[in-house]
Amino acid sequence: MTSEAHITHEKYIDTMSRVANSVSIVTSNGVAGKVGITVSAVTSVTADPPSLLICINNQSQSVNVIKENGTFCVNYLNSNQKDLSDLFAGLVNDEPSDPFSKHSWVESNTGSLVLSDSLAVFDCNIASHFVEGSHTIFIGRVNDVYKREGDPLIYAQRAYAKPLWI
Repeated sequence: MTSEAHITHEKYIDTMSRVANSVSIVTSNGVAGKVGITVSAVTSVTADPPSLLICINNQSQSVNVIKENGTFCVNYLNSNQKDLSDLFAGLVNDEPSDPFSKHSWVESNTGSLVLSDSLAVFDCNIASHFVEGSHTIFIGRVNDVYKREGDPLIYAQRAYAKPLWI
């Protein structure tokens, strides 16, 4: 094993690329405006009380909007929603002025935006947040959940991947 002192940024990123993650769009809507950003750094924290965490790069305008709104919604994408992932990741050359105009979105109980055909949705109020290195970590208390049938959009080794069962 390599000691922590010898781990470079590049080595860490390259090794983490081997870990598969479900892809989501995190949204927030409220007094600070609305934002949406593609995120794969989401994980369950505890089922009692239901809570999860998201990690967002501090360079993103989404960080301050989410903080001020006090809410966020995690919309997990279906395997056929790569276009939405790319759009909210800023990878689309002809990005519309309002990326929310591309698909059907509805307001959640917290006011955040829910993608009407996403695989799973977790609507949250912020319980806490803190900065760790280049990212802000938000812990959200889950207020509501929604789910649909389908297969998740997976990202691993710097590419979209299909689950083995598809």
